[in-house]
Formats: sequence, structure tokens, C-alpha cells
Amino acid sequence: MVRFLAIFAITLILSTLMTSGILSRYGYSLVDPEMRIMLGVCLFVAGYVAWRISSVLKARGRKLSEMPAPGGAGQGKLAALFEPRSKALAARQADLEARRRRLIAEGKLDAEEAPAPAPEPEATPPALSAATNVKDRMAARRERVRKAREEGKLD
Repeated sequence: MVRFLAIFAITLILSTLMTSGILSRYGYSLVDPEMRIMLGVCLFVAGYVAWRISSVLKARGRKLSEMPAPGGAGQGKLAALFEPRSKALAARQADLEARRRRLIAEGKLDAEEAPAPAPEPEATPPALSAATNVKDRMAARRERVRKAREEGKLD
């Protein structure tokens, strides 16, 4: 409730100041009797915005309390950086580790043998910008075609 009241006070002050600024630009005053509706609008807008913000913050706090991060992370301000891994990712990693242990037990995989790293793609020359002259662009194209023919991608 304190959070709602604090947000309500801040948004009420901001909405009143903005409304009075706009009205004064056109020659009206917010304290005139015919501007009671505008004050009501300021109160309504401030209340609605404060209610929405406080409900979002409450839901976010509830979500963090339901899923505590390991090691007590998530209690401080940097909670988003230390979110726990998803259950699906943890399950996949557990399956992979179980399969690895089974292959080691069957003798199909050495215990020290690490999975082969993925081959690194060959370094391709950087793309030329449209401002590059035609001669350089055509030379780069000839080089790409030559490499493609060597690899058997072109006839």
C-alpha cells in the first residue's frame, strides 16, 4: 500500500503539473471552478497509473519469490543477471551427461576424450559496401566464384 501511495503521489504531481502547463499555455487556470473536471482527470490518471505500476511490481516480486535463484541470488537488485536455468535446459544437460556416462561404461568413449569441437568456418572476406568501385567488387566476385568451383559447388 505504501508503494501505491508513493507512486500515486508522484504521478499526481506530474500529471497536475503537465495539465496546468498545457492549460496555462492556452490561457486557462487549473484552479478555476470550471476546471474541476480536469483535476478529476488528473486524479483518475494518477490512480490508474499507480495501480498498474504497483500491480506489475507486485507480480514481479511474487514471481521472484516463487523461483529463488541458487545461492541466494535474486534477493538483491541484480536479480535478472542470476536467474536460474530453465528446467528444459537442465533436463537436456542431464540427459547428455547420462548418455556420456553410459558410453564410457560400454567402452565406446574414453573418459578423457572430450567431445570434438565444431569446426570453425573459413574466414570469408568482409562484404564490400555499395560505395566500393566496380573493379574491386568484380574482383571479389571472381574470387568467390573460384572458391566455389574448387569446392565443387559450381560446375
